[in-house]
Amino acid sequence: MNKYLSAILSFLIVFSFTKAHAGWYECYNFKGTISKSPITISIQVREGYFGEQDKKQFNLIGVYKYDNRNNPIKLEGQLNTTTKKVLLYEPDNSGYTAVFSFNFSETEITGTWTDIKTNQSLPLHLTFVSKLVDTLDASQFKDVQILQTEALPDFYFVGVYSKTAETNRAKMDKLLIFKSDDNSLFQTIDFAEVEKNTETETGNIMTIIFDNVSIENAERKKLMISNNMDQMNGYLELGYNSKKKKFILNPIPQLGCRE
Repeated sequence: MNKYLSAILSFLIVFSFTKAHAGWYECYNFKGTISKSPITISIQVREGYFGEQDKKQFNLIGVYKYDNRNNPIKLEGQLNTTTKKVLLYEPDNSGYTAVFSFNFSETEITGTWTDIKTNQSLPLHLTFVSKLVDTLDASQFKDVQILQTEALPDFYFVGVYSKTAETNRAKMDKLLIFKSDDNSLFQTIDFAEVEKNTETETGNIMTIIFDNVSIENAERKKLMISNNMDQMNGYLELGYNSKKKKFILNPIPQLGCRE
């Protein structure tokens, strides 16, 4: 097979895979309580993401926060697709600190949250809020809010996503910036002008959805937001202006991988 035929075949394989898989997101959002503490939690089904031998059965990643603390906490774990049993672990540098255990449902969920070190279990109750699934071209939704994993001491971030039946993937329409101390909405960043002027969509389907926002410099309150420039290899810069006392978006996407 000559190199030109090989290149054409490779293109057709990639094109076929892209058409067969519209998007990558399958996310479920819940509100609820651990004991009496209100929480917000979101999980994403992510087959084949982990790649580590001791995590070969893992197919979930997520994030949650206590609503009176607003410090997002990462989650990873497993959904048994037959029994619907979910185990979600809170990782840290030394292993896992806690685990959620429940049966998956798109209505009401009861289960437990267990401190792994002390083995103390607390009752868990969750109520389904919304889902974001863009794996089918026909899927459509709007105004689905997804908590982001990274946060600043004074602020946390929520992406607002949509998809129409005419498009093949979800995009982030807005970024909501909340004050951590009282959950009040501090600012809304609208990406409509970015999309109109640059013809690029915000959000990056090749990343975990909870990582669409990353902190570039916490002291300067400088953020990087995934953007689909150059086939999803770009980002937008968002920085805090202390004189104007608000975040300012650079509407021109930058090319390059985020760290």
